[in-house]
Amino acid sequence: MKYILPILKLVFWLALCQLPSLVAAGAVQANLDWFHTLVQPPFMPPDAVFGMAWGVLYVLLGVAGFLAFRNGLSAARKPLILFIVQLALNAWWTPVFFGDHNPAAAFVILLLIVAEGAWLAKALWAKSRPAAWLMLPYGLWLLFAGYLNVGVWVLNA
Repeated sequence: MKYILPILKLVFWLALCQLPSLVAAGAVQANLDWFHTLVQPPFMPPDAVFGMAWGVLYVLLGVAGFLAFRNGLSAARKPLILFIVQLALNAWWTPVFFGDHNPAAAFVILLLIVAEGAWLAKALWAKSRPAAWLMLPYGLWLLFAGYLNVGVWVLNA
């Protein structure tokens, strides 16, 4: 019985961190034909890699959220707000890039995601060092995504 609440908290954080992918799915699927007409930068992974990578990254974010906030939210206002803003920014990028066909604006959003993600990792460090470390693969992927985003923008301007 004592394990039910922690399991429910973990499930909550895992589900919460999947929300950006739900927002993204429609915009990506509706615009893949457009995306495939673009000149791609070197090292552009196949489409399937993006789904797998984001699936893993959203799980890592969910575990980070669980670790950071498992003892409650009362003393964690700043990290919690940063966490929610991170997910919102992440959800915003896809409709701008794919839906609006606007890699330039999407890159600006990506810069915000990277900066806010670093701020979030710093805030998580004070709450849970393992949670902060789980942000590292996410940050590295965001830097790679930034390269791809700017590559698409420049090669198709």
